[in-house]
Amino acid sequence: MTLQIKNTDEVSCGAGGRIPITEVRDFFRRIVSHHHDSFGLPDLREQFSLSQKSARALASNLVAQGYVEAQNSALEYPLTEKGRALVRSSAAGKVSRSTAEDALSGLLKRVEQYNLDADKIFTIETVVVFGSFLGFGDKLGDLDVAMKKRDRNLKDPDRAQTALAYARQSGRNFSSFFDELAWADREVSLFLKARKRTISILDWDQFLRMACANPERIPYKVVFGSPEEVAAEIRSRGSK
Repeated sequence: MTLQIKNTDEVSCGAGGRIPITEVRDFFRRIVSHHHDSFGLPDLREQFSLSQKSARALASNLVAQGYVEAQNSALEYPLTEKGRALVRSSAAGKVSRSTAEDALSGLLKRVEQYNLDADKIFTIETVVVFGSFLGFGDKLGDLDVAMKKRDRNLKDPDRAQTALAYARQSGRNFSSFFDELAWADREVSLFLKARKRTISILDWDQFLRMACANPERIPYKVVFGSPEEVAAEIRSRGSK
């Protein structure tokens, strides 16, 4: 399920300029982490320090390569399925099944560790594994998982201020207000990955979208949480 890319792959931004595909992937991941599914030219200019002309050239090439669509007179660029696949893509090589199994075991231990920390904003409710791990081959791509979380305090009267306070307590430096606001979300994935390049964590909403769009092509296994609740959520999402 994980799209394999090469560190040498690039996308042209005109006038001989080129942006590494891994940097485009990281930009897409940032967009998704902020719960957006599209971006505009100002976002490209800011992210890659481009002129208006170069940003338009980059956007045009992303459209041509099928990663985004051009809508609203090219003022907004929604991610396509290929673009969302790039979000969860990997530039790492194949791994053995035993390595992936060890990675999954470690991830589940970290899920329990995370949930025991009452200072965290979230609780992890569900983890599913999908992709090549569910096959029979010994050489796999990334360990593809999707994770669902919920706020510990569902009645928080000022969720944004809580998130900002949590980010500031971390002692980290943030490049933007939005990165600071999204830190609690990002922290969960970073904690579960534990710098393991083997693990690819998909946003829960994207997993549901994939499972509803291709239910026969996206087999999955619930490794933490309730299989019945996941199946019900997929059915509910598919009926809308």
